[in-house]
Amino acid sequence: MPQNPFAAGGIWLWRSGGPDLAGTLSPASLAAAHPLWAADAARLGPWRTVGLGPEYGPAAGQWDMARGDAGQVADPVLCVGPCGSSLDVARAFAGAGLLPPFATVLALSQTKGRGQMRRDWVSPPGNLYAALAWPEATGDLAVLAPVVAGACLADALHARGFSALVKWPNDLLVKDRKVGGILLEERDGTTLVGVGLNLASAPDPAFLRRDHAAEAARLDLFGEVRGAVTEWAELVKSVQTCYRLCVAVSGSRELSRFLARRLAWMGRDVLVRESGSDAFRARIVGLAEDGGLRLRRRDPGPGQDLTLHNGSVSLL
Repeated sequence: MPQNPFAAGGIWLWRSGGPDLAGTLSPASLAAAHPLWAADAARLGPWRTVGLGPEYGPAAGQWDMARGDAGQVADPVLCVGPCGSSLDVARAFAGAGLLPPFATVLALSQTKGRGQMRRDWVSPPGNLYAALAWPEATGDLAVLAPVVAGACLADALHARGFSALVKWPNDLLVKDRKVGGILLEERDGTTLVGVGLNLASAPDPAFLRRDHAAEAARLDLFGEVRGAVTEWAELVKSVQTCYRLCVAVSGSRELSRFLARRLAWMGRDVLVRESGSDAFRARIVGLAEDGGLRLRRRDPGPGQDLTLHNGSVSLL
């Protein structure tokens, strides 16, 4: 295969789309989809159309590349039209060697968005649906990958002025309200981080499962939100900086301290639900070395320490 056209970075729109992967997307259709995306279409222009031949496999077709200053980003952001899931498009691109670490597939909307436990992720236009290529890691960075990814995203949101924390294992909270979630999928040596952020709308409570742990909210309730494309490009830049910090302190207690600082509900009592077990009350006391949630049981008898690997927690 010839040189990866996306390797130099930038923001790209898949004008022609791809059969069985994603619908078409142009500056005009981007602008028409939602006011937040319209702001992006104007901010990122002018645009230049680039044709990729069949040698580029699943990414072949016409692409529009942002030529404005706002579109000059180091890590490629590949925007696609309506699709089943941004993770599925990213998996196809990664299999063809077109998705280097920290490159992203960003979808306008999804028809089969998925969250933890394969639950549906409601995906209307206006919000952010990304699949981020995660660096190959070893040691504790590999074991803690879901926690590190969540902490780095929370840290990136902090840099944008949002007081975000990670509710173990994969929810992003601002002021105890869920504004997004993450999902790691590893296959054939490639790890992708699926990210959903409620930029402009949040699911109606009627569509949430009865035991949902935190009320859903829009990010724009807590601060200024720009268009999904430019917002995400800034977040990825901060995520990469945070990840490098984690690499620098991996294998030390400093990594654990950093991850714990981004953990929601530290020191607070929660209701714990494990599959096949009765719910019980416990206090969150930290993270285990393998990424499990360290708890101190409050009932039936206080003082019993345990580590949760599968299950959920919610505030009492």
